[in-house]
Amino acid sequence: MWKRFKKHKVALVGLILLFLLLLLVVFAEFFAPYGLNETSSYSYASPTQIRFTDAKGKFSLRPFVYDAQPSFDLSTGQTSWKVDTTSPHYLRLFIRGSSYSILGLKLDIHLFGAAGGHVFIMGTDALGRDVFSRLLYGGRVSLAIAFITALFALIAGSLAGIVSGFFGGVADMVIQRVIELFMTIPNIPLGLALAAFLPPDLNPALLIAAISMVIALVMWANIARQVRGKTLPLRDAVHVQAAIALGASTPRILLKHIFPAIYSHLVVVVTLAVPQAMLAEAGLSFLGFGVRPPLTSWGALLQDAQNFRTISLYPWVAVPGLAIAITVLLLNFVGDGLRDATDPYLN
Repeated sequence: MWKRFKKHKVALVGLILLFLLLLLVVFAEFFAPYGLNETSSYSYASPTQIRFTDAKGKFSLRPFVYDAQPSFDLSTGQTSWKVDTTSPHYLRLFIRGSSYSILGLKLDIHLFGAAGGHVFIMGTDALGRDVFSRLLYGGRVSLAIAFITALFALIAGSLAGIVSGFFGGVADMVIQRVIELFMTIPNIPLGLALAAFLPPDLNPALLIAAISMVIALVMWANIARQVRGKTLPLRDAVHVQAAIALGASTPRILLKHIFPAIYSHLVVVVTLAVPQAMLAEAGLSFLGFGVRPPLTSWGALLQDAQNFRTISLYPWVAVPGLAIAITVLLLNFVGDGLRDATDPYLN
């Protein structure tokens, strides 16, 4: 399968970029110049301009930034920034900043920063928090929920689909009626209704698990239908009937003969389920039914972009939406590559 996947160049590039994205968000504390809730006096500051030439036209090989002070114009209601060109702050790699913990290690080294100054490469929000840093922290939560949700939905859907397709009869009828019940309810109202029951005082780990289970309850039925469709013809296959005639136990038949035959399809299903779960989480969090402080996610970050005036004045607050679109696109590229690699009718 890997040899065939590598021939799909777009999927391979998507996999590489997705791996780099995962690296950034998993080690967000190191790659982000600031902490998740680290505030500053720079409310809605525009992205910092990284310079190589100072105010006098002198070129420097070392990139630097200037500090800027806000000035509110009462006549227009807008904030302008006056750049102080007297003292440049040079960017440095592996600079000390806010402390954090990774794998039990207490560290305070960040990948980059401005010595004695501030650098906001994607601007700041209303509380002066760095959008780029919060984007990395939020990406970790969004991707974690997406992958956990896909795993939950895969387990529930696979079990229901295999039992329904292999045993048939009453079990098949009951499971199919339950699946039809879930599929007749619109996904968005169902997700909102289930998320509304989440207690407001859940700790972060339980909140992530609970949101994942809520979204998985919306997604599992479609996976179960697909798995049942793959299991039905396998039940009557010669090798399965031979195993039954030889007295093989049901768990052995399912594990040795049914599951390996649908494994490649499940890989594709779970890959394509991840972007669906990410979009579902973003929608719930955007509407206020998903991730809550102290956590944040890309959907929760988009709450700052609900107001048209805010987007028109501070367009950088909508960057999480772009991150969602790019990540979903990469996941779909990988899913398409896996689907083609596992298709027996393609060379």
